Amino acid sequence: MKLKKIMSVLLAVSLLMLALAGCGGGDKKEAESGESMQYTMGTMNATGGYMTLATAVAQIVNTDIEGMNLTPVTSPRGSVENVETVQSGEREFGIASSNVCKDGWERRADFEGKDKTENVYGWFCAHYGITWSIALESSGIKEWKDFEGKKVAIGAPGSNDAYLAKNIFFPMAGVDPDKVNIEYLTMSEALTQMKDGHVDAYIGTAAPGLASMVDMASSRETRFVPMSQEAIDKCLEAYPEFINMPMVKEDVPGIIMDTDSCPTVAMKHIAIVNKDVPEDVVYKMTKAVFENLEEVYKVKSEFDVITLEAALEGMPIEVHPGAMKYFEEKGIKVK
Repeated sequence: MKLKKIMSVLLAVSLLMLALAGCGGGDKKEAESGESMQYTMGTMNATGGYMTLATAVAQIVNTDIEGMNLTPVTSPRGSVENVETVQSGEREFGIASSNVCKDGWERRADFEGKDKTENVYGWFCAHYGITWSIALESSGIKEWKDFEGKKVAIGAPGSNDAYLAKNIFFPMAGVDPDKVNIEYLTMSEALTQMKDGHVDAYIGTAAPGLASMVDMASSRETRFVPMSQEAIDKCLEAYPEFINMPMVKEDVPGIIMDTDSCPTVAMKHIAIVNKDVPEDVVYKMTKAVFENLEEVYKVKSEFDVITLEAALEGMPIEVHPGAMKYFEEKGIKVK
């Protein structure tokens, strides 16, 4: 009888625990569906094109998707840092130039000897970054060979700009990097140093018609230094993801150019995402961005190249399944 009573008590306790577990499970599911999604997106400096785009994207998805909280953050080393942090999972989203995305997947350049960045997926193709090569008119620099013996800023230490200038652009243009007095400065630092006459030139990638470049020209006579066609051809052969895109004179008022356009190379910037961000989340974010592109265009005219039709054009790495689902619904394929 006593054993029977104990068994009854144990059965009652078990049933109660199962009931509580069932209630707890329901509460947990409800909490998960309603909890805030906290994500970060790596950019570059606080005032550059990456930050401007990321801020516009964040405003769209945070408004459109309940519980979404995407926060843009600065990245001193830009593209390279963004690929590294998305790969590690420190950040879920970022923006990087196409060549750096490809470098990570192919373990070349800054990623040589490191693990393949297979956690980094493409989200969508964004705007272009064109190679700016400008010099103070007083420096006497007219062509790339003239960079030898001059103080030339090429980007922050460990940045994509610094790597490209020293290891790709200088050699392709017949410039000996060891003969250039290289200064590792961010774009804003470089332009300030040029205005003060402490640096002769700057080489880096940025949006065409960048206001800070035009402002530079209003302070000091500044010349655009064209890359030779031979150098451009070598760059395109080594990096097929590069684009032959001239700098147009009307886009850079005040900067000295001997012709209406000067040859240089450009590259696409890619919005990237960690592969572990849930497919449904990336799908919703992609849908929100591409159904509200007018909001993106309002913040910067150069962003009008971001279109549904060109969303995967030139994508150098695998696309996240959530983004791919949306693009396939719209009939968009990787080109």
